[in-house]
Amino acid sequence: MKNMYKMVFIMAVSALILGCKTKEEHSIKAEPANTFTLKADLNGLNAKYLIYTEKDDSFANGYRRDTLWVDQGKFTFTDSITDYKMYYITIPEANRSYMAKAGGKEFKVSVKAFLSRMWFIGYPGAEIIYNGKVDEFMVDAYPSDTDGINNDLAKIHKQIFPLVNKVDSITVASATNDYSPEERKELNAYRSEIHKKTVEIKRSFVESHPKSIAASYVLKDSYYRHYFTGAESQVLFDNLDSTTLAGTPFYDEVKLRLDAESKATLGGLVPELKTTNTLDGSTFDLSALKGNYVLLDYWGTWCGPCMSEIPKIKAYNDKYADKNFVVVGVNSGDTALRWKKVIADNNYNWTHIQTTKENNLLIPFNVQSFPTKIVIDPEGKMIYSSKNPEKKDMYKMLDSIFSNPNN
Repeated sequence: MKNMYKMVFIMAVSALILGCKTKEEHSIKAEPANTFTLKADLNGLNAKYLIYTEKDDSFANGYRRDTLWVDQGKFTFTDSITDYKMYYITIPEANRSYMAKAGGKEFKVSVKAFLSRMWFIGYPGAEIIYNGKVDEFMVDAYPSDTDGINNDLAKIHKQIFPLVNKVDSITVASATNDYSPEERKELNAYRSEIHKKTVEIKRSFVESHPKSIAASYVLKDSYYRHYFTGAESQVLFDNLDSTTLAGTPFYDEVKLRLDAESKATLGGLVPELKTTNTLDGSTFDLSALKGNYVLLDYWGTWCGPCMSEIPKIKAYNDKYADKNFVVVGVNSGDTALRWKKVIADNNYNWTHIQTTKENNLLIPFNVQSFPTKIVIDPEGKMIYSSKNPEKKDMYKMLDSIFSNPNN
C-alpha cells in the first residue's frame, strides 16, 4: 500500500496540463528523463493561477495553453522536452503601467513585455528553482539549477533587464510632448549610451562564457536582433567551445544563420529551399524554378507592412503572368488554418509555402525581419535583397527586366 501511494504521488507531481483545465483534470504522464521541473516561489505573486502560452501549430488554434495553479506565490511547472529550449511565463502582477523619471520629469509607461516574464532554459532532467519577487515594474526573480545553465542565464539577465527597462522608459518619454527638441535630443543620446552598455554586457558575457548554453542563446538572440553584426557574431561564435556546444539548438542556429549570411549574397547562387508545407501538401523545390525570375516574399498576417504591400505583389504577379516570373510567398508566424484562409479569401493566386519549427525556411536566407524580399534570376542567382543596405526599388527593377524583349 505504501508503494502504491508513492507511485500515485510521483505521477501527480510529474503531470503537466495540456490546456486551461480545472485542478481535477490534470492527467499527463512523461518519462522523468524527458522532462524538467520548475519550482517557483515569488513574493508578491498573488494570482490564483497563471496561463503558460506557447505557439504550437499541433494545437487546433495554433497555441498551447497550460494552467499553472498558484498557492501563496508558489507553483510547479513540468514539461516534456528533448533538448534545450527557452521558456517564459508571464506574471500578471508585473504586467502594468508605472511612473518613471527621465530628464527630471515623471511620466507613465507600460512595463516592457519581457520584464513581466520569468525566463528560463528547460532541458531533459533539469530541476529548476525560481526565487525572487514581483517588483514594482518587473519580475525581480531569476532561475538556478544544479548544472548551472540557468545560473548563467540569471547572471546576464540581472545585469541587462534593468537597463533595457530604462531604455524603453526613455523611448516612451522622448515621444511625449513634455520635452523640448533639445531635451529630447539629450534623452535620446542617454538612451543610446545605455543601449550600447547593454550590448557590451552581452558581448562580454558571450566572450567570457565559451562553454555556456546561456551564452549561445544570448549570441543567437543578439545576432537575430542586429545587436551584433554578422562579422562581430562570427568572432564571438568562433570563440565558443564547439566540443561542448555543437549539436545544441542555440549554437546550431547561429552556425546555420552565419553560414547562410556568407552564402546567400547578391550575385551568388541561392541556397536550397525544400518543403512539403504547401497549400496542398505537395513538395516545393526552389531549384525546380530555374529558368524563371523568382520573387520570394517573406510575410505574415501579423506584419502590417507585409499586408500593406501584398496588393502590389498581387498586381505584379498578374502584370507579368505571361512572363517567366514566379512569386513565392513564404509565410511565418501564422497558424496553418489562418494562413490558408487569408490566401483563399483574398485570392492570393501565387505559390505559397510556410516555415515551421521542423523545417525553418528563414535560416537558408538568414531572414531576421519582415517583410523580406529576395529576387532570383533564371540561373538561380540572387539579384535583389531588401536586406541590402543599398536600397533599390524592386518594382522598377522588375519592370526593367520584363521590358526587355528577350524576357
